Amino acid sequence: MTPPAFIYSPRYAVPIGGHVFPTRKFALTAEILKSCGVFLEPDLPSREELLLAHTPEWTDKILGTIPMTLADQTRAELPFSPEISVAHRLSYSGTILACRRALEDGAGLHVGGGSHHAFADRGEGFCLLNDIAGGILAMLSEGRLRRAAVVDLDVHQGNGTAAIFRGRPEVFTFSMHQEDIYPEAPETSSLDLELPAGCRDRDYLKILEENLPRAFAAKPDLVVYQAGVDAAEDDALGGLRLTPEGLKRRDLLVREACRNFNAPAAVTLGGGYAADVRETARRHARTLLIFAGIEPSIS
Repeated sequence: MTPPAFIYSPRYAVPIGGHVFPTRKFALTAEILKSCGVFLEPDLPSREELLLAHTPEWTDKILGTIPMTLADQTRAELPFSPEISVAHRLSYSGTILACRRALEDGAGLHVGGGSHHAFADRGEGFCLLNDIAGGILAMLSEGRLRRAAVVDLDVHQGNGTAAIFRGRPEVFTFSMHQEDIYPEAPETSSLDLELPAGCRDRDYLKILEENLPRAFAAKPDLVVYQAGVDAAEDDALGGLRLTPEGLKRRDLLVREACRNFNAPAAVTLGGGYAADVRETARRHARTLLIFAGIEPSIS
């Protein structure tokens, strides 16, 4: 059996002080997975690849050819530095690579990505570049697919992704998230399902199972799964109450839907804010192993 390929760069983990977003989770997730497969490191994307999803002005701010303002950083809720620019650009190209691997092998496993709050012209919510949009638009521009779907199960709505694909009927955006939390002004996805705080496994999985087929109605050639684990019951930035078993069953539902509809899946990590960053990493690793076809044995 060919070992799974995980896409990852050590440069994803950038020290940003006491910031709530734990970039160390990428390295910890990769460490858990190191004995389970091989690793592929993405290259930096070209300016042309960045322009697939982003405006020229925002692209040049990311590249450092025009200044990133304090207002830009405040809106993105991230400090900006050359190291952070490299990390986010590599993550963007990592999802492009994951999409290519998905179309070739059936699954693209990215130990990173899922920056669904980034808009074409700005960053928001810890996200500078929308790698989900970049991956899909790269595949469309290369003629590798005709239709795609985004299945976003992060606890927060994928507002940037929804905005980028507004008016693009070839891309179906599905976002199932908690209501009344960030972002304050949600965008409109192809299908938005808002859940109340406190929603637990039984109700969550029932709603997902009933509605997930709608993302596959147009028979997408590719699914990008934003598999944020911030729907967990102990997450610091979410109010849903999924248990470890609930998260596992959620991932299995998405994997089985992709298989049933013959849609290859590119998996991105998205959010996760457990008090112990090592637990966040274990949750991310479990998701990737499920899509690699490996029964997780992580305690």
